[in-house]
Amino acid sequence: MKNYYFVAPSLPPLVLGQAPEITFEELMYRLQLNLSKKDLEQVKVLRLAIDLYNIRAHYSNQPIDSRGNLNEKELDDALLAEADLPQYVFEFLNQFEDVHEKIGHFFGLLSRFYNEEIAKARGFLKQLLKFQRDVRLVLAALRAKKLKRDVVKEFQFEDFTDPLIAHILAQRDMDVYDPPLEYQDLKNKIQAAGDDPLEQYKAVVSYELDRIEEMTGYPLFSLAWILGYVAKLLLVERYTMLDSNRGKEIVDKFKTG
Repeated sequence: MKNYYFVAPSLPPLVLGQAPEITFEELMYRLQLNLSKKDLEQVKVLRLAIDLYNIRAHYSNQPIDSRGNLNEKELDDALLAEADLPQYVFEFLNQFEDVHEKIGHFFGLLSRFYNEEIAKARGFLKQLLKFQRDVRLVLAALRAKKLKRDVVKEFQFEDFTDPLIAHILAQRDMDVYDPPLEYQDLKNKIQAAGDDPLEQYKAVVSYELDRIEEMTGYPLFSLAWILGYVAKLLLVERYTMLDSNRGKEIVDKFKTG
């Protein structure tokens, strides 16, 4: 066990809509000084999701998010050499020869990430990854119903025996999707936000922040609290970088997949 007693009290509070008093880069520096190699591997898993989004950005000739594990050159080298990323990433990408197909099936890669990493994770990291995955699935189901899309096709890369996926598919012929009780608040927050894309996005981020706060509790000088802080800082930083146009773009991407 490393020096959690130093890290936790040194981290400033995070408030949605306010620029954080600490950058993600500074947080990573502090964690590298105070966490063990084994603990840092769990932080690396959270950042791996950003690496996957950066793969899509790379194929789309868009700027990448610097908060991933790999910078732009490292990511380019990793894709060429098929190294420095989990093997399942390359197994998935190699199913498609065309770059546009790789981009179009990106959410299948994200599904593979959650399935693989949740199965390997333990403790709080497992709980956090499952929560992040479930939120993504509920949002995708709500989007599919609103746009009258075939939910079977939308979830083609998911495990149909998974309880949440089975719950979604059981409602495939209904006009609206009614999520499980623990995610009703998410649906209610989105509906309360109306048709404003930025307000909808804010509702989702606010919901995630509140739930992660509940999962981690007060600063307990534990790795769980630190992992929760990493996840929350990613959300708060992302939100502070948005303007109304960018908010619309993000929600449009939710809608189009």
